[in-house]
Amino acid sequence: MNNNSDQSNESDDFVSGRAEPPSESIVCVDCGGRAHLLAHPPEDGIWQVGEIVAYRCSDCRDRWDIELAPEGE
Repeated sequence: MNNNSDQSNESDDFVSGRAEPPSESIVCVDCGGRAHLLAHPPEDGIWQVGEIVAYRCSDCRDRWDIELAPEGE
């Protein structure tokens, strides 16, 4: 008999719905420069929780991938 009680249930943590729209730019964690949004908005203009958006720093050229959070968080 297999006891699965010690395994986590990832579906309990799943959140869906509208996300906060990403900022056009963020501060680069590495150099303090400005990292600009590379992604284009969805055709319907609605960003979804869990979508990944990319930023590229104009100073050091590092790339940052950010997961969008639910609205209001």
